[in-house]
Amino acid sequence: MEAVASVASQSPQGTEIIIVDDGSSDGTSKALTERWSEAMVLRNEGSLGFSASANRGLSLAQGRILLLLNSDAALFPGSLQPMFDAFENDDRLGIAGAALQYPDGSAQWSGGAFPSLLWLFALTSGIADFAGALPFYRRFKKPGSPGDGPVDWVTGAAMAMRRQVWDDIGPLDEHYRFYGQDLDLCRKASRTGWKIALIPQFIVTHHHGATVGSSDGATGPANPEYLWSDILRYIEVNEGPKAAGRAQAVMSIGARLRLGAMTLARPFGSQEIREAKRLRRAAFLRAKKSLQ
Repeated sequence: MEAVASVASQSPQGTEIIIVDDGSSDGTSKALTERWSEAMVLRNEGSLGFSASANRGLSLAQGRILLLLNSDAALFPGSLQPMFDAFENDDRLGIAGAALQYPDGSAQWSGGAFPSLLWLFALTSGIADFAGALPFYRRFKKPGSPGDGPVDWVTGAAMAMRRQVWDDIGPLDEHYRFYGQDLDLCRKASRTGWKIALIPQFIVTHHHGATVGSSDGATGPANPEYLWSDILRYIEVNEGPKAAGRAQAVMSIGARLRLGAMTLARPFGSQEIREAKRLRRAAFLRAKKSLQ
């Protein structure tokens, strides 16, 4: 509801609002239709997943600029017009991402460079999580800093694109389990000459992990099994089997190091803490196996 309300409250007159209900059974579609009669509400009979649901809505949209907004995200007041202005001022801008923030106002990762082998190792080994928790590290490496230069990709949690980009390279690849569609779309767009950018004034509050955090195998707001396998698939699709083989080897080494450290730390703490560690290790073991 919050996502739709944030769009409806600041959209220009005549703006299309298309809502895709991915198979809910709690009366969401009816409630949405009653509150926003001008919106088009589409309901999937069963859950089809993010990509399929997004494709269904985007394929029916007629606007010149298409905005994809997650159900756990909401536009910050006054943030929609800067996004429109960015497209108006740059004819080569194909995809624009929002500066995401947590509900408390702190910055959230919103985009960045395409994955490198070093980044993949940091991701799977846990070094990235460890570094991110260090206060002095965040003084130099702030998350979601959209004003620091160009980006290769922006997150699909709040992504705007020109209609021409969608017509040329859409739809979203529905073979990704949860992650990677945004990387894939931005990669295709950049290959065809479109610019990708984060718009600092296009601010979106994102309840990070509200959906995937409840999935089987999730660790906090993320699901490492889905994330690792989807990134590996992205590399194979966009860079080829050899690049995917190198990525798989690096990610597997990182995963083994993480699991080894978790095994050493498992005996310490209360019974409740040890059980939480066991479940967390099991989730990362599944993630490692997904790389095969």
